[in-house]
Amino acid sequence: MSEYVISAYGEALFGLMKEKNIEKITVDELCEAGGIGRATYFRNFKSKDEIITAYIIMKWRAFEREHRLKEHKINDSYRVSRYFDFCYSMRKKNDLIIRQGHHGAILSAYETIMTDRDTGQSMDTYESYYLAYGLFGIFMKWAKGGYAENVQKMTEIVVERLFPIELSRCATACQGCGAAFLLLKKQ
Repeated sequence: MSEYVISAYGEALFGLMKEKNIEKITVDELCEAGGIGRATYFRNFKSKDEIITAYIIMKWRAFEREHRLKEHKINDSYRVSRYFDFCYSMRKKNDLIIRQGHHGAILSAYETIMTDRDTGQSMDTYESYYLAYGLFGIFMKWAKGGYAENVQKMTEIVVERLFPIELSRCATACQGCGAAFLLLKKQ
């Protein structure tokens, strides 16, 4: 599906969510606000949550390319800092999603992003899902806390406190199975 379709429906959905709960938004309202027909909606999406997920993934991939994040290891402070920059830049939309109880759409986006399922270079591994759920949990705590910590502090928490602990636990639990190496290598 095209970025145009994702963007049009995504922006329309977020605009309507400011006015009323996502559950009350009809497909007709969404199509009218997005300027795209019902057939396109049903051809591309099964639910409004799928629009949210696709929109977050689209925005992340553009951000990822702009900042050349694939050139950095997953635990590199630059990459982690950009992740929190991205989350903070999306805070108004994220807050709408969370307030309306559809944070599962954010988690679905994280799963796709961390496994690269949408890029044709899938890393469908336990480690990828572990990272997706872990980052989602950290993000949710941060968002529900009103983004009290700045990006720098969140980066320190993850890089200095969480990654070293989790990598050593992974290496011990796997007894050298290579999962820690995969975790570091994932780009």
